[in-house]
Amino acid sequence: MSFETGTQSETMYSLPAPVTKNTYTAIAVISAPAATAPVAKIRGGLLASVPNPVGRAFYLKAFGTIANTAAATFFPSLCFDTTAGTVANNNALYAATAPTAAITTLFGMEAWITIQAAGETGGTTLQVNGRWDQSILASAGVLSTAPFSQQFQFSVTGLQESLTYYVELAGTWSASSVSNTTTLQQMFFWGLN
Repeated sequence: MSFETGTQSETMYSLPAPVTKNTYTAIAVISAPAATAPVAKIRGGLLASVPNPVGRAFYLKAFGTIANTAAATFFPSLCFDTTAGTVANNNALYAATAPTAAITTLFGMEAWITIQAAGETGGTTLQVNGRWDQSILASAGVLSTAPFSQQFQFSVTGLQESLTYYVELAGTWSASSVSNTTTLQQMFFWGLN
């Protein structure tokens, strides 16, 4: 809690159980499936212009593993949609890249989300900045001199302040195989002010 303003952070979401996704080549949600678990969200009204929400911030943190066959590439996305489980409003976090073949590696992702503009009928804008870090060796392996790390940034425009927006991680594999897996082990979403 801030001693200056009395503002406090609030945990708005915590993934209840790990989620594994494989055998897909079209973009798909890799975080909690809406049919079987709660989904992270910015509920309707949090983006409302009274009081002015400009500067209101959120923080998303996720950890998991990724494994692939020798030829597959993967890229993750972050989605803000009014229907859980859809990927109509997705934003790529990095270009398609081949994770280390035949090894299950670790990833960590964080995103800082700030409301930069507010409006009642599609005038709300979110600015998103973050980082995706991924090892190139197996869990508890020898430290690598060249892990994969990518920063990202994008704006999400045209949001309506009265609607609820689900915050979901999605991904796309270039080849469908049971060996091409993403497992989201932990995901947290906080309101910062």
